[in-house]
Amino acid sequence: MREDNDHPIGTLSGRAALTLGDDMTSFDQQSGETATPSTDHDGAAPGDSSAATNPSRMLEVAARTADQLVADARTEAEALVSNAQATAQQIGEASRNEAATMADELSRTRAQQVAELESERETATAHLADEKARLEGEIAALREMETDQREKMRRLLNEQLARLDAERPVEPADGTE
Repeated sequence: MREDNDHPIGTLSGRAALTLGDDMTSFDQQSGETATPSTDHDGAAPGDSSAATNPSRMLEVAARTADQLVADARTEAEALVSNAQATAQQIGEASRNEAATMADELSRTRAQQVAELESERETATAHLADEKARLEGEIAALREMETDQREKMRRLLNEQLARLDAERPVEPADGTE
């Protein structure tokens, strides 16, 4: 009788392990476990030569195994793609949310800066208006003082001219001296 390792199909290990029973093929997907065919469709033991010499049965089992492994690989690939897409979507959504938050923060900061600049502009404009009013008041006062000084000088000059006219000796009319 042959050992299980000497069986033409051999032992299957890894992603899927094959067990045969009652003409059904089942797969154990626990990694690391191995299984060997226990009986064939006729109920023969693994060491029977009838199971080992039936090439069509071996091809059928191999085809089923290959089909199942391909199906498992496709399922796993689809799961990986789905997980990657979900992760990418989450990252994209997080990036969009972060960008929106930053845009809102930037907008608030800009609005605050505009408000501060507007306040500073209004304060400077008010200060300049006050300074202008003060200077215009000084100009008006200086003009008034100028007018007063002119009046005083005119009066003083007129008084002095009147004194000079009054103090002037009258000259004789005959022309003699």
